[in-house]
Amino acid sequence: MAAVLMPLDPLLVAAAIGLTVLVFARAVLHKASDFETFRQQVEDYRLLPAALSGPVAVLLGLAEVAVIAALLWPAARIVGGVGAMAVLLAYAGAMALNLARGRTTIDCGCGGPGQAISWTLVVRNLVLAAVAGLVLLPAATRPLGILDMIALPVMVLTTWLVLVVIEQLARTFAHIRTLRENGFD
Repeated sequence: MAAVLMPLDPLLVAAAIGLTVLVFARAVLHKASDFETFRQQVEDYRLLPAALSGPVAVLLGLAEVAVIAALLWPAARIVGGVGAMAVLLAYAGAMALNLARGRTTIDCGCGGPGQAISWTLVVRNLVLAAVAGLVLLPAATRPLGILDMIALPVMVLTTWLVLVVIEQLARTFAHIRTLRENGFD
């Protein structure tokens, strides 16, 4: 017997879109504000020839802009959700591959203050990909009311703040790991 998916509340879908757009906007701003650093971060992953790091960095930035535009355009929202998932899963895969290689000091290139790749960041990207995937699920057709319009920014900002706290914890744990590896217990 096939499982029937219950439609999601449109407020939940709108919050998922809002959070995903914020995540990608921060990433785009990070790349645009210091493209050369991002290009170097792409090269540092050592997943492709160094000569391709510049073009791939440009393509990644353009993909992130396209994801934002698609998520904000209702007719392209599914494409935006799939694109967001693809980018986030690619980043998670790149980090996981390097962690498996024992390369733990690479800056993730995620945006915001620099931080070394970690399994925490891999999991974060998997969770963010799942959040972006909510766009692909059926949503109820109820209109958003005034309470929804109040709840929506609160939900998006609260989840954003939780994300920022998780990222700060990942940076702190990476710093502690580095200190321990260098004999500072």
